[in-house]
Amino acid sequence: MATAGEPLLLGRDAVSARLSERLARAARGAGGLVWVSGEAGIGKTRILGEARRLADGLGFRMLHGAGWEDPGTPPFWLWVQVLRDAFGDTAGDRDWGPRAAEALALLPGTAVAAAPAADRFALFDAVAAVLERVAEEGPLLVVLDDVHWTDAGSLRLLGFVERTLAHRPVLCVAGWRDHEAAPDPVVAELAAELATRADRIELTGLDAEAVGDLVRAEAGLALDGDEARRVCERSGGNPLFVAELARLAADRGTGAILAEVPGSATAVIRRRLGRVSQACHELLVAAAVAGNASTVDVVQHLTGRSPQEVAALVDEAVAAGLARDVPGRVELPHALVRAAVAGSVPAGRVRELHRDVAELLDGRLAGDPTVAAEVAGHLHRAIPLVDAADAVAMSRRAADAAMARQAWEEAAEHLTAALGASPPASEVRRQVLLERGRAVLAHEDLEAARGDFVEAARLARACGDGDALAEAALGFAAGLGGFEVRLWDQAQLDLLEEALALLGEREVVARADVMARLSVAVSFTGSEERRARLGEDAVALARRLDDPRATAHALAARCDTISGPAYSERREADAGEVVALARRAGDRPLELLGLRLRIVARLEQGLLQAARQDMVAFEVATRTLRQPLYSWYVPLFRGFLAHAEGDIAELLRCAGEAERIGRQAGSHNALILAAVQRSWAAIEQCRPGDILAELSGLITAFAETAPGGMEVLGLFPGQPAAVRTTALRSLPEAVASMSDDSELLSNLCLVALAGRDAGDPPSAAATLRAALEPWSRRFAVDGIGAGAIGPVARFVGELLLLEGDLDRAEAALVQAERDAASAGAVLAGVHARRSRADVLLARRGPGDVEAAAALLADARASYDALGLDARAALAAEAAAGLGAPGAPEPDAATGSFRRAGGVWQVSFNGSAAVVRHVKGMSDLAVLLGRPGQEVHALDLAGAPGGAVPEGDTGPVLDEAARASYKRRLGELEEEIDAAALDGDAERQVRAEEERSFLVAELGAAYGLGGRARRTGAAAERARSAVTWRIRDAIRRIEDVDPALAGHLRRSVRTGTFCCYDPERPTAWECGDLPV
Repeated sequence: MATAGEPLLLGRDAVSARLSERLARAARGAGGLVWVSGEAGIGKTRILGEARRLADGLGFRMLHGAGWEDPGTPPFWLWVQVLRDAFGDTAGDRDWGPRAAEALALLPGTAVAAAPAADRFALFDAVAAVLERVAEEGPLLVVLDDVHWTDAGSLRLLGFVERTLAHRPVLCVAGWRDHEAAPDPVVAELAAELATRADRIELTGLDAEAVGDLVRAEAGLALDGDEARRVCERSGGNPLFVAELARLAADRGTGAILAEVPGSATAVIRRRLGRVSQACHELLVAAAVAGNASTVDVVQHLTGRSPQEVAALVDEAVAAGLARDVPGRVELPHALVRAAVAGSVPAGRVRELHRDVAELLDGRLAGDPTVAAEVAGHLHRAIPLVDAADAVAMSRRAADAAMARQAWEEAAEHLTAALGASPPASEVRRQVLLERGRAVLAHEDLEAARGDFVEAARLARACGDGDALAEAALGFAAGLGGFEVRLWDQAQLDLLEEALALLGEREVVARADVMARLSVAVSFTGSEERRARLGEDAVALARRLDDPRATAHALAARCDTISGPAYSERREADAGEVVALARRAGDRPLELLGLRLRIVARLEQGLLQAARQDMVAFEVATRTLRQPLYSWYVPLFRGFLAHAEGDIAELLRCAGEAERIGRQAGSHNALILAAVQRSWAAIEQCRPGDILAELSGLITAFAETAPGGMEVLGLFPGQPAAVRTTALRSLPEAVASMSDDSELLSNLCLVALAGRDAGDPPSAAATLRAALEPWSRRFAVDGIGAGAIGPVARFVGELLLLEGDLDRAEAALVQAERDAASAGAVLAGVHARRSRADVLLARRGPGDVEAAAALLADARASYDALGLDARAALAAEAAAGLGAPGAPEPDAATGSFRRAGGVWQVSFNGSAAVVRHVKGMSDLAVLLGRPGQEVHALDLAGAPGGAVPEGDTGPVLDEAARASYKRRLGELEEEIDAAALDGDAERQVRAEEERSFLVAELGAAYGLGGRARRTGAAAERARSAVTWRIRDAIRRIEDVDPALAGHLRRSVRTGTFCCYDPERPTAWECGDLPV
């Protein structure tokens, strides 16, 4: 472990492992030399210290010597120190043997460096003898630091020792600093020869992770991954430079870590510069100023030298460690070297070079817009030699290029530079503020962006510019796109109202935009009449101005003002027009807004399949934007579908993912709707305490959503009976005060759900039922596609049960089952059947108890299959209570499945229905007649004997077919958009149905990762065909007998082998009826 004041060994695990392995070999008698090299500050001395630490643990004796940078240093000074270390105070008291006499003569500093080689041999042999004698007592480590400052004789002696003691337990470890050796070609040649023979360890810079660890250890600063990477690039990962940067940051603030040039780096680089020619120095300065543009041709132009001269000077710079050997470029090692080199000449000369580089690069802008970033940087650094306005214009151009690449942070940096050079209170400054606000907003930092919009609004207000104030107000209110508009935000409202007043009655797009945004922003704070008027006026004005973008935004805003259940179809049409306009304009964020609105409108109508298509399109579009503001909706929508299917574990996983991504975007909606999904998971799993905890947490975190505080929760699920009873006193007022908006049905259904569980009195049930019944054919959705509550008819039926109107309750619940089946909402269908059992048990008419028993068994099995144990237990408990005479729980179910010509007559536990013939009905008949037996898909498909033919007949779709599908899908997209714009709902539905069919066909033709499926073996073809046929047949049965369809869905397993495995014994009568 490093002691106080000793640098930490970080990022050198591999080096430490090599040293450990080499020391172990030396201890066994395999001596030699380890040559540790690298630039100044790279950590050589620390590695030598690590060698000492490891050697100490292995019982090595250690001797030490170091070179010295001084012309008066005596010859062999490196070895004088080693011998002093060896002899210590025992030079005259110990018998070192006859060979050691010459070595002892070194101690007072005898001048033998210039002696003939033959005479020096005795000296070399004597030193080797001393080391060998010391090693007789145990393995020996000789540590030689800074050997770049030693003399040629010492290096020759090191070579002699390395060869002579190669089979003794003597290991020499030498540290050599690259690019710092004295200008003696003999020393350089000897060092190169030693390095070639040695075990060589070439130290390079630390990686970003180790740099972050070092900064934390030196200054207590925690860098994120990006910051550590930037420090690593700036310093080249040099530990000395990084440590000094960290200390500077600790003293002067974190900004210093990427701005300062530490003195250690300056000293090292200036020392290297002192050893190169003036011409090489000038070339390096030009390259340092040119930065990324330091190609050979640019440097040639800046220095006025020929290609041959530049090549020679680059070689000189590389040898001095001031440049890298990169073909076609004059590249300095890292940012600290560039900064120190540029700082070695007067500032005026640096500005001239920046100006010259900008002029050179300006000609390349047409071919590569990203060059604008480099030109802008050089222009800013050349001020006042260039016009500041030119620098500002180029920074804005660079920002535009960055925005086009979705490099939001880079765009903001360019615009920050532009602001620094913009005149105060100028039109240019106002524009740059707006542009930077939009760039910052794009990477989800609304609070930071608002500062720019406020300042832009101040400048617009000062000059009475209504359009400019409108632009600032819209930016402040979540940007021009307005994908998520904050509610209960008075500052936002004030700015929008001010902009609208300043615009007056002018027929301009800005006024349409402000009215549209204001219609959303005043939600819950202004009158509903004004909201609706603002929305309608915005649409009308945008259409009069014939501005597609403004029209789309106004339509989206109007969808928000008419979000109640009465307008689902109208919102679907409006949202479809938004999507069509956005796609024509190539505006992805606007398209996502339209899709989001249409998804909710379609879900409310129970059109889950159409909504699924929009969810897929939404996910595809988010991938191109890669912004959390949009992408958190993807897991949210998946959670909705999981809820509809009864997969509560997946619902919870999706809620967590939506919240995680939403936090990155700073989205309040994400946090609220994730909590909504968790509350629904608690409801479905019968966890009343968790329901209340989630809802209470929402009100605590977002108090503005519930002006009445916690009192509103009295009517919601999870409350004790006494609280519910008290809350019922205010039920009529609470229902009457509910706004006719997107939350109306979800709130009413939640209150009804709590009432059903609490057994509300008939009067309370009637109040709720009267509010819900007009919307009994709607599908209740909680939030923006968060909770799949299900058909409203279910809650109407449950409330009618509380009122005692049992026949109407049964009819409503049967309708709910059908609506759930049509939508594919599995869990809602199970809930409806479970409630219908309660209705039948309450009525107890002829056959009611038996039918209720079957429904309870079905519900129990369904809840079991979905992992809803508490609900399954409640269903079992209800079934166990059927003690009425003549109503014993049946031991086995019965059914018939018989074909009569073109139809099938089916019955199950007393129900009876007719289904049109399709192939899947025949497949089902085979399986029902062989309960528990596996039947190969080939047998069902008609292949004789079940044999599996081999071979591959190629892809399901050939190139021509794929092209045809692609062309037709494109035509359908245009048809859908055109129909939406024309308001032709029937044509739009037809086109969407055809698109769904084609998408399904393509899905069958392509496997995972988009690979084309092969038609392959007949078994695979049969498996696919039979699976589809059986599912299609069950869907058809569901339309006429949901209970039978549910039983079959749970009991029939498809695949290569198919099987009917019922949850309880069922006797089937199968076969053909006479026609």
